[in-house]
Amino acid sequence: MNTKDKAQDFSIYIFSQNVDLGVDLKLSLKNKNYQVDLFSDHDQLQVQFEINPSHILIIDTATLIISAHQLIEKLLKISDEIRFILIAKKINVKNFIHLNEFNVQAVYNQDDEFLTTYVSQACDTTAESLYRFYQNEQILEMFETEKIKHDKVETVLTNERSSTQVRPYQIRISQYKSCQSKEELLDIFYQQAAVQSWIYLKFISTIETFISVSSHQVPEHWIEGLSYKIPITAINFKEQIFQGLLPDTIEKYLLAKFHVEKIKFIPLIVNHQIEGLMVSPQDITADSAEDFSLMSLVYTNIMYESMPKYMDVEDQLTGFYNQLFYKRVLEKELDRSKRTTSPLSVVKISIDKFLEIESTLGKLVVDDIIKKVAVLIKETSRLPDYICRTGDNEFSLLLVNCGRKGAVIRSERLRESLNKENYSHSGIVISISQGISEYPTLSSEAQLNDSAYKAMRFISEKGGDKICLSKAPHDYNPDFMVND
Repeated sequence: MNTKDKAQDFSIYIFSQNVDLGVDLKLSLKNKNYQVDLFSDHDQLQVQFEINPSHILIIDTATLIISAHQLIEKLLKISDEIRFILIAKKINVKNFIHLNEFNVQAVYNQDDEFLTTYVSQACDTTAESLYRFYQNEQILEMFETEKIKHDKVETVLTNERSSTQVRPYQIRISQYKSCQSKEELLDIFYQQAAVQSWIYLKFISTIETFISVSSHQVPEHWIEGLSYKIPITAINFKEQIFQGLLPDTIEKYLLAKFHVEKIKFIPLIVNHQIEGLMVSPQDITADSAEDFSLMSLVYTNIMYESMPKYMDVEDQLTGFYNQLFYKRVLEKELDRSKRTTSPLSVVKISIDKFLEIESTLGKLVVDDIIKKVAVLIKETSRLPDYICRTGDNEFSLLLVNCGRKGAVIRSERLRESLNKENYSHSGIVISISQGISEYPTLSSEAQLNDSAYKAMRFISEKGGDKICLSKAPHDYNPDFMVND
């Protein structure tokens, strides 16, 4: 971590009734760009800490009216992420060593001539440790969640193989387990359920479209040009599929395409997402449904086994988090904001005239521009912010504990920084469009993401180089009011 760049994102409280010591420490840390407040009153410190806990607290123990241990315990109940640096008389320094389990990072002799320097360096070390902790916390939680899901699937398969009673489906699942790809799985399924006619419609989530990728015992003209895009007007389309209901719009399309009287289907669901639909013009037998369930288990297992040991959450070009991480952390941070009644903002960023630049100057130049913009985004972001690249021409920023007013300020800072760089290539000036949404104005992950994206696209189509705020819905009733 570059301490100088990130120091402004850390708050430090100093508690001391020694004016000279307190002022020296405050000036030293202020010069490093830390946010510093000095307190001499115990009650005032606790009140301020309850309102806005600091990252680091420096305590001059000689001026305490209660024991250091009591004060630390009180503050840890408010925030268990606080880190403490203690200053004590030389004779008492050794008495505080045992407090390291209570987030005490260091203890220094108050009479040491280099005290200010030592405390300042301890703040740098502690801030860097916190920085690493915040960056890794979300990734580690995600790894653990995915491992649990994978282990559950593996347990189901292990239990089936180790059963003392050999049943017919154990032989069938062994055949599925021998497959090396999802395509082979579908072929085995068609063999197991040979009496049925089948068409597998793969769901491409990025374009909201079902496409025919394989079939069994159906006329060729059925699958020629067979694709279905979910209409924008379709309401609760995916929810109906999860409930085992085939939406009217796709049912009518398939009936007209096949010239049959009925359509039956089984959804393939993986990790709570629609992977595809297995459709048939015939009633689906119980044996076929059972075979499909067995195939689905192995299909899910193949998907998990194809992942690396640790899920890749990094965009290779910029080093930012990718779309997968963004979706998960948005859900987690929105839940946290609702529990703590704190604001959360989403900022979507796109480079203006991206396709024109790419077609004119080529991919290598475009990649260079993307990296240039990425550097400026990083330089103008705070420590707690999540920076993700969620598309070829889309960055998504998640601003924790930040309302839309603060998001606008940060977005304008980025826009001005890019303009000051005056970065151009072959006469093309680089600018960006930014869309902003905010919780509690919007209350779901989808609303936050989609509203910020629509705001970004709107301002981009108007010429770009501007910031657009999403509007509150007509039935706007926020959980709380944001004052920033």
